[in-house]
Amino acid sequence: MKKDNFNIKKINKSNFLVEKQFNKLDEWHIPRDRKSFYLTHDFHPYFAAYPPDLVKKILLKYSKENDVFLDPFMGGGSSIVEGYVLGKKTIGIDISSFSKFISEVKTTPIKLDFVLLNKILKKISKEIEYNKNNGYGDFKYKIPDITNIKRWFSDDAAFDLTIILNNINKIDDLAFKNFLLLGFSSIIRKVSNAKNAQQHLCIKKNKKIPSTNLLFQKKIQLMSQQMEDYVKKLGSLKTRKLPKLYSIDIRNLCKIIKPESVDIIITSPPYGTGSRYTDVNRMNFEWLGLAKPKRNETLETSKDFKEELKKGIHQMYKVLKKNGYCFLVYGDPSTEESITKIAIEDAKKIGFKYLGLISCPIEKTLKNHHEKYRRFIPKDFILIFRK
Repeated sequence: MKKDNFNIKKINKSNFLVEKQFNKLDEWHIPRDRKSFYLTHDFHPYFAAYPPDLVKKILLKYSKENDVFLDPFMGGGSSIVEGYVLGKKTIGIDISSFSKFISEVKTTPIKLDFVLLNKILKKISKEIEYNKNNGYGDFKYKIPDITNIKRWFSDDAAFDLTIILNNINKIDDLAFKNFLLLGFSSIIRKVSNAKNAQQHLCIKKNKKIPSTNLLFQKKIQLMSQQMEDYVKKLGSLKTRKLPKLYSIDIRNLCKIIKPESVDIIITSPPYGTGSRYTDVNRMNFEWLGLAKPKRNETLETSKDFKEELKKGIHQMYKVLKKNGYCFLVYGDPSTEESITKIAIEDAKKIGFKYLGLISCPIEKTLKNHHEKYRRFIPKDFILIFRK
């Protein structure tokens, strides 16, 4: 009989022991469905993005007005949007230029010109229809240099994506162009031959590929409404300075942020196992023409990941003000060596005072997703530290 490495009873017992050993202070039930990703949070999927409400609850309980808030592993930008909406002086860091791009578009409020938008969408539709009717025989654009494009995309999808991309790139208004580019990026995985799940890039046999153009049109219409809601939510806040976002390695954090200048840190560090974020989003990097981090220089691929992550946590300690809070969000699937325990011990060695944890059961109303996800990580732990 094949051994089940993810025995849910053992994992639940391990989680219970972590809560007992490391001072469980509270339990928060936070929704994680797509509908919980409100406003611009739903613009683009991002693997392992934590729910916006998690960041919101921490900031409301543990921060003050005008606090400087930092997320040094900003990923898909959930924390950056929430920090800005709540009026914090928000800073986002990530080694990935793609992460920075997503976070910029999500946080930049724009007043959409719907006449211009509809004109562009109609032009794209007409151009795609014309090329389809002509079998793409007189195709005028150069298809981007995508790794193994024939393996990952049908000819129709590759042609249609190229038409959409070239029309967007003709736009002069940078914020508007980036808004459309992010919508474009969000459909790439869906119209590819890859599985839609974000954690791995692999072929799905006999996948039914949707219409690239219809998917793009529908996505932009949805994003347009979400952007209107976002601008309305911001109100006068949109006159404040936008978050400061940087594409750098956390181990270089002190080169751009002054020591003891940050009031609160909320972040979810990588675990050093499983998916590599650059690999997961490889197609997005290539279609958007973004520079990928050098594989041999990233934190995730370090030979001694734990020691390198400790360097990053030490940088976080340096930029945090005295008595400032630091929240590390960890999902702990281990039944043996708990990564939560390791994180707590490492942070304490650096100088952080450990206060306790908040347990967040991973609940989803979509049961087919819920069962798959909780099989690996049934709970997130919000680890609370103070300098």
